[in-house]
Amino acid sequence: MIQNTASDSTLYGDGKLMLSVDTSTVSMTTALTRGQEILGEITSKAERNHSLYLVPNLQRLMAECGVRPDELSAFAVGVGPGSYTGVRIGVTVAKTFAWTQKLALLGVSTLEALALGGAGSASEFGSLQDGETVRGGALQGMDSLLDAARATGETTWVVPLIDARRGQAFTALYAVSPEGWKCQVPDGIRLTASWTDELLSLGAEAKTGPGRVVFTGELELHQEAIRSFASRWGGPVTEAPHELRARHVAELGLMRWKRGETEDVHGLVPNYTQLAEAEAKLLAKKS
Repeated sequence: MIQNTASDSTLYGDGKLMLSVDTSTVSMTTALTRGQEILGEITSKAERNHSLYLVPNLQRLMAECGVRPDELSAFAVGVGPGSYTGVRIGVTVAKTFAWTQKLALLGVSTLEALALGGAGSASEFGSLQDGETVRGGALQGMDSLLDAARATGETTWVVPLIDARRGQAFTALYAVSPEGWKCQVPDGIRLTASWTDELLSLGAEAKTGPGRVVFTGELELHQEAIRSFASRWGGPVTEAPHELRARHVAELGLMRWKRGETEDVHGLVPNYTQLAEAEAKLLAKKS
């Protein structure tokens, strides 16, 4: 449940300390920020043992940045979709931390964070070593995307993918244009082949189609569908493999915080998503 409060940025976000996490994918990623400044970020595979390493990573991150828990003001968390167990771990830790420390709680779409990061240039973030603490930088991914869109006047479609096995993916459609950033098709779990067909139909129906389509995230098992789409699309299609980074959860969380859109600590629930009925029946026939 979202609680709308006054959006005075001096109270909500600016200069305030915030933890951000996402455990919805194979990557376990955490970040500590002060306003738009990135104090530190740790991303590791952890072999899906997120339940063992998440809290120690948060403690390590705060210790390395010289921050005490009682200095924090907010906690942003990726609520999924993704791994059922992973999503539950991240949300549970965030709710517990927010409750015990009396922090503002901010729920962020994992797919939106993946789309935001994947749409940007990989060179923006530099090399990433598993488990390394990355220090410094700023939450400017959205500003960079919007500046580029306004400079070219073009719209880009961003399609994030998190593999969900058996030809399925957790996915959505986001668009960045001179007018801003918008979710075009909500998060869900879809058969990739039929999803790319749907994207073709959406492009044909649009009055002004995108100048470019970017597929990002976990692409390896979905390249056949992506390349089939590219052969029929007729415009630029980019494959941008990308691992989720907590800095993008933090950036989206900060945007929500400044708008005063916080979550009820007891009411926040993970977004597990369900396969659409028609696709579930089709998948059952193939099994």
